[in-house]
Amino acid sequence: MAELLARPIALRADAARNRARLLDVARRHYADTGELPLNAIATEAGVGIGTAYRHFPTPEVLIEAMAIDAFDEMMSVVRAAISIDDPADALRSMVEGAFERLRADAALAQLLSAGTFTCADAAALAGDLYIEVGNLIQRARAVGALSADVTVDDLRRLLCGLRSAAASGPEPVEAPERYTEILLAGLRPR
Repeated sequence: MAELLARPIALRADAARNRARLLDVARRHYADTGELPLNAIATEAGVGIGTAYRHFPTPEVLIEAMAIDAFDEMMSVVRAAISIDDPADALRSMVEGAFERLRADAALAQLLSAGTFTCADAAALAGDLYIEVGNLIQRARAVGALSADVTVDDLRRLLCGLRSAAASGPEPVEAPERYTEILLAGLRPR
């Protein structure tokens, strides 16, 4: 069986167009309803259900395909934070940027909340992201900006929780950046 990829390397022009239409419709459905009915998505995109399943054989592959670009952006946020000289400022930048990306992209939030990956390219990106965040954590610990027991997975879970908190309720939260302040305060050593 071929390796599953969230972003295939080479597609014929017609297959690339079909895939792009499916992803556009899926993003709209997911943003509106939180669901991914592949039959309805295929119909709205104007492709057959067989085509849809060839591109996205499981809901996990579809989520990863929808989120892979935002996942790349998340990596850029982390790398930009790492380039900041002060480790406490770097941690703050990473937390704020990651929270912003999670709030902006429901598929990315779902992908990181699950914490597991089906597609090889998404799994590789997650591995790289964990390494980079781990490096940032070590720097922050060294200057006393982060409690010694906080792990990369803790940050993943806490950021996903912040996103969930900001999205809960009938009205959007007015000042979601307040949540990052609360999180950062809780991450400091006691």
